[in-house]
Amino acid sequence: MVNGHILQPVQFAFGNERSRPDKLRGLVEFGPYRALDEDPIFGFVFPTEYRDYANRLFLALKNGVGSFKGVESTFRFRLTKDQVFPVTGFSIRGKSPHDAAKLYQEAILNWNAGASNPKPHMFFIIHPQTSASEPDTPYYACKARLLAEGILSQSITAELLADEAKFRWSAANIALGAFVKLGGTPWIVYGKELDQELIIGLGRSYLFDPQSRQTTGYMGFTACFSARGAFQFVALAEVTDDRKKYLKLLENVVANSLKRAEAIGRTVSSVTLHVPKHMSREEMDAVYGAVRNHAKQNILQIVVVKISEEETFFAVDTRFKDGIPHRGTILQINDRDYLLYTEGRDEKESWANFRVPVALRITPQGGARHPGGIKTVIRQINDLSQVNWRGFNARSKPISNYYGELIARLLSHIAAERIKNLPESSLQLLQERMWFI
Repeated sequence: MVNGHILQPVQFAFGNERSRPDKLRGLVEFGPYRALDEDPIFGFVFPTEYRDYANRLFLALKNGVGSFKGVESTFRFRLTKDQVFPVTGFSIRGKSPHDAAKLYQEAILNWNAGASNPKPHMFFIIHPQTSASEPDTPYYACKARLLAEGILSQSITAELLADEAKFRWSAANIALGAFVKLGGTPWIVYGKELDQELIIGLGRSYLFDPQSRQTTGYMGFTACFSARGAFQFVALAEVTDDRKKYLKLLENVVANSLKRAEAIGRTVSSVTLHVPKHMSREEMDAVYGAVRNHAKQNILQIVVVKISEEETFFAVDTRFKDGIPHRGTILQINDRDYLLYTEGRDEKESWANFRVPVALRITPQGGARHPGGIKTVIRQINDLSQVNWRGFNARSKPISNYYGELIARLLSHIAAERIKNLPESSLQLLQERMWFI
């Protein structure tokens, strides 16, 4: 039997630093932590047979549906007919996913090339659902091509819009995704003292050709957040098809990220690097090299920790018949490893019928220790697991790793040569906006 420790429930900060434990209620009552600078312009992209779905989406965003009361009440920005326009006039009836993808791309790029056409802040793309194993789909084709052009997009399937029950449940998450991509901050973890701590998540993407499915390059990247969950930046390494060169470029992107973290200001006291389980020994050596060679200025300590979903051990809380522990339960399972439940009996309805609650194995790396000790490192991971902007009921995984998975998946669908030749505006979007949500 092992004694456990339970972290205090996470509180979220909204407008004017007011706090609530409930995300949707906090947004409606206090407004977002940081609102948009201006009312956005949206383009709705859809084949002619999906026109009714486009109208349904617009009305749900504007007026609300179910428990979602619309973007003005929830996210504090206006949405009128004058702020939207359609991009349509094509049909995908009888088309393969590959051919449909090309039609979507052509419609958007032709519109964007028109000198007199309004330029939106973001496109909503309504497309058919396709198999996850399909290499070339309207979703990935549009997302990748638009990112290469420096254009944000939000995708919604026609099947979701056709299912009234599912759409009522999903509309708030669609609006949340758009708000975050446009630069808004819906909520962060409560507690100004946490601004002194930065988290950098590491990741890599294998770029591949969608037709041959052959790997065409490697690309390392980082994503930086405050310990409150506020997004800071994404840093992308150069693309290479050489493994040794990739390792050096990975070291460089970690080194550059540490420099950017230093530049955030003297308020930053510590940086914790969150490394996913799949990172190899060679990749870890590259990370250590960047940390070892970094000349500290404002940052007092740099700590490296590996995080993975636990598949071997599970905890049984003997105080309850079902044995399910509380969210925030911490167990030390050996000299180096800790087990953290970021989900638990507190919110069984979000996972009980689908899977087991998320449990993370946390393994500190190297000799450096966080000034606040291992409990501070684990508390950061738990906080970042709850602050997830992917959805109001998003899976409780630390955004430092979870967002990295989303970044890797999307980057893998952009051709290596296109990434190498991205214009400055596109690179800026990839590094300063949360395009991957």
